[in-house]
Amino acid sequence: MQTIPTSEADAARAALSGTPRERARIAARALAALLRDPDDTRQVFLLGIAANGRAFPRLFARFAATDDGARLLMERPAIDGATVARLRGLPADTLGGAYARYLDDNGLDADLFQPPPGLPELVRYLAQRLRQTHDLWHVLTGYLPDVPGEVALQGFTYAQLGAPSAALIAALGTLRWAPSRPEVIAMTLDAYRRGKAAEFLPPVRWEERFDRPLEEARRELRITPARAHPRASAPS
Repeated sequence: MQTIPTSEADAARAALSGTPRERARIAARALAALLRDPDDTRQVFLLGIAANGRAFPRLFARFAATDDGARLLMERPAIDGATVARLRGLPADTLGGAYARYLDDNGLDADLFQPPPGLPELVRYLAQRLRQTHDLWHVLTGYLPDVPGEVALQGFTYAQLGAPSAALIAALGTLRWAPSRPEVIAMTLDAYRRGKAAEFLPPVRWEERFDRPLEEARRELRITPARAHPRASAPS
């Protein structure tokens, strides 16, 4: 008889390496918890790891096979509140300056997403790195943190990562919001195409690109913004 993990660390371990039934239970519990409290960011990690059990090893291998990805796993830099404090000094038309202003304008906290305990160290780092770059992808793609923008970014994310959790959120979000926000359908399909056309973003060393012009970074990474953030191109 299977038992339901009772501690956060046990849930994280089971989400990563448990049986399909265990992972399904954890994903369902995490999704239910998120519906009750969207700010419970630990559940974001559990949902992602449980739903992406088969996809995550492939993603990790692809990430680690790149020179920049291997270097990130070795050095493990963070994009956190201290990083954002430094980026506020950059011009608004740089990648880092636009990112800092995006967080400030939308009341977002770079330290919000913390992975649960119980994960292997390298897995924990990659999971956290992907969450820390979520809002950076918003800036690069031009999708705002509103309902259509968040759903569309999941379509972009699925194209990049092949993560079932992103596909699930994009599909459910589209079905949920299409009746009242019909533009979300076209936005999400277009976001998927944009994600396929872009460079593979997870191993990008953003720390070496923050001081570059935002438009230059987009060109280098083959990202065509769907809708520019209102402060992204404004002079500082």
